[in-house]
Amino acid sequence: MTLYSNKFQSLFTSIKLAVASSIFLLLPSYLNAISVQFETSVYDLSYLATVELMGFALASILCYFLVRLRSVRINETFAIIVLAATHLASAYCDDINIFLALRAISGVAAGVILVLSYESLSQESNPDLAFGKAIALQMLYSGLLFLGLPYVIQAFGVDSFFFLLASFSILLLALPKFEIIEPSEQFSVGTADLNTKILALAAVFMILLTHSGCWSMLSVVGDKLLIQPKEQGRILAMGTMFSLVGAILASLVSLSRYKKMLTISALFAQAGVMILLFTTESQLLYFVAVSLFMMFWNFLLPLFMGTISETDEQGDIIRLSVAAQTTGAALGPYILLRGWVLSELVVFLAITLMCILPLLSKRKAFTEKG
Repeated sequence: MTLYSNKFQSLFTSIKLAVASSIFLLLPSYLNAISVQFETSVYDLSYLATVELMGFALASILCYFLVRLRSVRINETFAIIVLAATHLASAYCDDINIFLALRAISGVAAGVILVLSYESLSQESNPDLAFGKAIALQMLYSGLLFLGLPYVIQAFGVDSFFFLLASFSILLLALPKFEIIEPSEQFSVGTADLNTKILALAAVFMILLTHSGCWSMLSVVGDKLLIQPKEQGRILAMGTMFSLVGAILASLVSLSRYKKMLTISALFAQAGVMILLFTTESQLLYFVAVSLFMMFWNFLLPLFMGTISETDEQGDIIRLSVAAQTTGAALGPYILLRGWVLSELVVFLAITLMCILPLLSKRKAFTEKG
């Protein structure tokens, strides 16, 4: 368990989560930036995003086991410094192989911060609400960057993308550190059965696999519709405002008796939005689809994380769910095939529904017993 010993713990956690997640939050801009940096298409460089996000997963798995060793302490300050250093080095790198290594290391460093943040949020009395607030701040952060990045890059060059991320990472050192409780206090045998754990991990894996895959393709769809980078940035920035709406709505329904029905309805609605997104030939409808996609994504994710937290009071699942989430996020951009993107995404959403449905029913049973 990780806690801040002051009333601003949730805010500090959310800030660290946002900055650590920058590459994923800004994935379309990131892919566009490195495609210019290395003069290669976004499709051919999507594996770089996969490698970096797999670093998130590796970090979460390592933390899961290392935290059990009394002689090992997770050094948050070192992780922040490494994250800033790899961002800075990436700005000067012109060798794709060295760049790949730098981004892998960056992913592991960011993943450590991500793990600590998720553990802190999962310990809140209302996890749905805590994750909803954190995601709302993430969307505000990414929205401002989507608006400003195109102008910054045009004025200072593509290197400024990494300079900016390095600066934000260094600023994290000014925030209070996570307080790590002794392993003997935070780990005990989980109360969830094996089937529940498998379903929970599969659900969070699939929701991120689906949405990160779609997220990585937004710039491709925008290019097809002849949307310029600046305009694309404005569309994504406006979309984040709808993300805020989604996160707020998730917070409002977090303890509602209709949570199950609303979650299922949102999954079906998201399938319809994805169909619109990949079939429209209108820039206006593209804007509408992107906005709704981001709203439903950020409505569903905190409800998923809150539901998963509720299935195991000991917190065993939430720690492993970080690995499942980041693995799904890492694989999403990589496994989509040209010509089959939409079909894959719809199938993935169907699988997601099958995984989360039993957990939503279990939550209802818990509530009735309480």
